Amino acid sequence: MSARVYWLWLATRPSVGARVAAELLEHFGDPEAIYAAKRGALLMGCGLTAAQVDALSDKSLDGADRIMEECAKKDIHILTLSDSGYPERLRNIYDPPLVLYWRGRQPPWDSRPMISIVGTRHCTTYGILMAEQLGRSLTESGFLVVSGMAQGIDGAANRGALRMKNTPGTVAVLGCGVDVCYPISNSTLFGDLIFAGTLLSEYPPGSEPAGWHFPQRNRIISGLSVATVLIEAPERSGALITARLALEQGRDVYAVPGRLDDRESAGCNALIRDHEAELLTGPIQLVREYSGILRELPNEARIDRVFRSMTGKPAKAAEPPKKPKGDPWEQIVQGTQRAGRRRAEKPAEREKETAVPVDSEKTPEEILKTAHLVRGSALLQQEGKPAARPEDGLSSEEQKILEAVRAGAQTTDQLIASTGIPAPQLLSLVTMLELDGLLSNEGGTISAL
Repeated sequence: MSARVYWLWLATRPSVGARVAAELLEHFGDPEAIYAAKRGALLMGCGLTAAQVDALSDKSLDGADRIMEECAKKDIHILTLSDSGYPERLRNIYDPPLVLYWRGRQPPWDSRPMISIVGTRHCTTYGILMAEQLGRSLTESGFLVVSGMAQGIDGAANRGALRMKNTPGTVAVLGCGVDVCYPISNSTLFGDLIFAGTLLSEYPPGSEPAGWHFPQRNRIISGLSVATVLIEAPERSGALITARLALEQGRDVYAVPGRLDDRESAGCNALIRDHEAELLTGPIQLVREYSGILRELPNEARIDRVFRSMTGKPAKAAEPPKKPKGDPWEQIVQGTQRAGRRRAEKPAEREKETAVPVDSEKTPEEILKTAHLVRGSALLQQEGKPAARPEDGLSSEEQKILEAVRAGAQTTDQLIASTGIPAPQLLSLVTMLELDGLLSNEGGTISAL
């Protein structure tokens, strides 16, 4: 039997996330050994919860076989963490996906540097223009553009990259199966990506979009890339989760500044203010920054013309001087240290400004379920009442997590055992509580603020 079937079996175990799976692999060696492990051996290793042991004790391979058959029918390719073709940069993040599914053109994962472009779904015309032009000019420069095919900035970045002919295309990382088009309004872009780009996901074919999938897929977007660019991200947005993940992964973060009175750019402006993102002035800045890892240096005058072919404004004059670059892997280490210093410099408490609706890719039903993200402090203040505390209006799941941490839980496994919330959903909720300033997650140790 192919070893791949055991990877698929492990990747589809409920309650077993990427981090727990990594610990199991370190303990047992490979998925086939995990599959062969008896219940007693599972109970003795890796501090698994009862639900995780139950999931790993289910030895049926029918689901894995069905996935392989479905992939063969739909020309969907499978990459496991042990495959030589697995993206090397992604392999080295804290919690790499065990399995990747891709459809379309095989991208040059490691031969071209990738840059991710993310932002809000509710963007302005200017944001769409910047995303398309950056996607287009960075692709012409020799980068591979990564985004999420979402409505708004993400889809515009993918579309802009696809406009350049005879290039490697672009990668769209999905929060559903690569055979599922979401949002449906991007069906034309979905078809174009199959023909001239790449659709990528860690979720098997047929997987429908779920709210917690999207924060999870954001670690793939940032993990594939040497840098992440934010365009129009509100203070509560999925794009800010991607920026946070990029910093934790030791990647560089850039932000396109916006007007001070534009809510859509409040998150970008805050990242620049807090020195967590560098102000981006145009594509040539990135060309110069990563010239050491580009296959060949592009003609800057041509890139400038491509970028301003629609904007009509020259980008070259505002470019900062070129910075020397060393070994790419050394840069990642330095980036991690830089991200740590930035977090250490941040004040422990910040005044909460008026909150805005969460900007994550959720179905309408899920958006209604997570309506706690609309804090409503502005309305309370207008009525002369005290502003709501950050924890006011949390969902029952978030409240469980917060209470468990305050009771002494410090790791993901301890929180799963205390709350019963599945690992992927729990990680997404922990990230949102971090954005609320209620939790801190440093090196896998979770604590209350």
